[in-house]
Amino acid sequence: MFLYYQFFKIGYSKSYYFMYFIQFDSKIIKSLKTVKFDILKCHEEVIIDRKLSLVNYLKSLQPDIIVPSLIVCEKTNTIIDGHHRFHALKSLELESVPVTFINYETKYIKAYFDDRISKEQIIGASLEGRLLPPKSSKHIIYDDYTKKWFPINVLSSIYSY
Repeated sequence: MFLYYQFFKIGYSKSYYFMYFIQFDSKIIKSLKTVKFDILKCHEEVIIDRKLSLVNYLKSLQPDIIVPSLIVCEKTNTIIDGHHRFHALKSLELESVPVTFINYETKYIKAYFDDRISKEQIIGASLEGRLLPPKSSKHIIYDDYTKKWFPINVLSSIYSY
């Protein structure tokens, strides 16, 4: 039997607001917690200018830094989504980072919409300590309500330092 989480994301584009609403198996999200940086494993390089811009933006929010949690594979501690946030927050010398741990093995998550890279390749690179080029993956999650795929970052929770 499927139990569903329902997530809403609100955004703004030009003169209208939009909202994501997705339904997915509740077994996908395993936990939400803060963890030390050193337990997490990267699989992608970051774009330095993008990281520096994010660092500057986060500094402008201090003392109230608000960020979406990273999406991380529960079994391997591989960062699935949020490499730039990881490196930006680490450079601010924070003690921990917010993480949404997921069941990455589910068939309802894909590494890229056109399957150009597999989840196995991503985990392999991470476990070998080998970094793929920036933006090698574009993870998506299946919405059981609309029968469409959405960016995996809709699973992130908002965290305030």
